[in-house]
Amino acid sequence: MLESIPLTKERKMILIAGAIVLLLGAIYRFYPDIHSMVSVSDEMAVKQKQVETYAGIVAKRKQIEKENAYVKRMQKQAEMRLLPGDTPALAAVEIQNILNTISAASNVKFVTMRVMKPEEDADAEFIRLPVQFSMNSNIVQLKTILYQIEASPKLLIVKELDASLSKSRGQEDLIRSTITVEGLMQRTGAESKPLPKKKAD
Repeated sequence: MLESIPLTKERKMILIAGAIVLLLGAIYRFYPDIHSMVSVSDEMAVKQKQVETYAGIVAKRKQIEKENAYVKRMQKQAEMRLLPGDTPALAAVEIQNILNTISAASNVKFVTMRVMKPEEDADAEFIRLPVQFSMNSNIVQLKTILYQIEASPKLLIVKELDASLSKSRGQEDLIRSTITVEGLMQRTGAESKPLPKKKAD
């Protein structure tokens, strides 16, 4: 039976030194392959990050283009609600025609109607055109006419309303009202200013 070789301090040092030499040799031998694998992995991670960043930029630009297209559509719809006519007088006639159509549908006759002075601002792109009328109606007719004015295809706003109850013996109570309606027309020679577009970062 072989006797075990005693491990002296010197022999332990030799074994440890040998193991270190073998480990260094293995690292030296396989370092190019390991380094290549790590480098490829890092490069792939960087490229993947670049692809994700680029995809994010493309998606953001598409969203901005979509929003800008929506803004243009909304602006075009708003412009279609402006009053036609080359002059404030012609545009005011359009308001009168709309009001007459609304009153006829409600079986109400206007007592008075007058075109008021246009409200112009030198820096504004639009001219505000007020038209005032008075009428006698019941509450249902008044509510219907006010609703139809606000719901008009053209942009009309009820700017002022002054109403009082008129009682007559043996007759239906009527409401005497004076209403000022305001419409908008584009200033002659002024082109519609597009809303500012959003920009990608």
